Amino acid sequence: MSSIDETGLQPPYPLHSSIKDKLDPAYVSFYNAHIFDKQQVHLQPVSASRTSGILIPGGGPKLPVGKTEDIQIQRKQTEGPDVPIRVFTPEGERPVDGWPVMVYYHGGGWVLGNIETENTVCTNLCKRARCVVISVDYRLAPEDPYPAAVHDSWEALLWLQSTGFSLLNLNPSKVAIGGSSAGGNLAATMCHKALSSPSLVPKFKRQLLIVPVTDNTAFPSSTPSWKENEFSPALPAEKMMWYRRHYLPDKKTWAEPEASPLLYEDGWGEQPKALVVVGELDVLRSEGREYAEKLKRNGVEVDLKVMKGMPHPFLAMDGVLQQGRDTITFMIEALKEGFA
Repeated sequence: MSSIDETGLQPPYPLHSSIKDKLDPAYVSFYNAHIFDKQQVHLQPVSASRTSGILIPGGGPKLPVGKTEDIQIQRKQTEGPDVPIRVFTPEGERPVDGWPVMVYYHGGGWVLGNIETENTVCTNLCKRARCVVISVDYRLAPEDPYPAAVHDSWEALLWLQSTGFSLLNLNPSKVAIGGSSAGGNLAATMCHKALSSPSLVPKFKRQLLIVPVTDNTAFPSSTPSWKENEFSPALPAEKMMWYRRHYLPDKKTWAEPEASPLLYEDGWGEQPKALVVVGELDVLRSEGREYAEKLKRNGVEVDLKVMKGMPHPFLAMDGVLQQGRDTITFMIEALKEGFA
């Protein structure tokens, strides 16, 4: 059965009968007013989705920061073009020992999104947590499938350790990492990958994983939230598979730890303290929760938040959803605690 069985290939797309009564009323109201009649990205060409405007409607405004600067990073270990990053610096005088720094990876299923996608989140973190935020504009599938995004994410960390700390007047003892959805996948992978090269990349005080993809082997037949929320709006199971097939066209790579960080066999006890936020009605809920529980079993402190009545994209809908605003506040509190 497909999530389009009740709706067809073209809009409008009414909320599926299996999920509509479970959703938070604020989401339902906004969906029916602003999303109901929009084409779904997995039912049109990638190029159309990239040029159709705002990736997820309902976002709040960007906050003013001291400076925003775009930089091109030259590679050290991998092949490819320079990696673009955007650096958000707070207003006011920097601390004597340098700014704390947060490395952030945006969402979009490794297929959509860019350096503009989550500027609202980044400016909130910058202004309210008083830290520099570095947003990484990693390459996207299908043009550049796995492991291109992993390579670009890693190059950003190599640059930060070798050049960024001094160039941007940062404090190397106060570094955090995080991201949402596909970006949460990349952030989690970087935390594991960093253990193999501790002298080449920063040591992280915190990891912030918001609705992360942690298991690219998950299916409705094997994973509770994939079955329960198979027809959830914004990220139904078939849309997640659309992303996966673009990013991981070779099924043999689906279980590789750098694609599915939940499947790393070791290094769990050496992970940084984590904030993990999942949506109750997201297909990714189970793997996010399982990732948090695996950290806990290995002695890592974890703050796990389950946002009731929420499908996948609530972080990006902070302009209309309290749960989105709350999640940004959770992130800021985690950063403040980690940088104290």
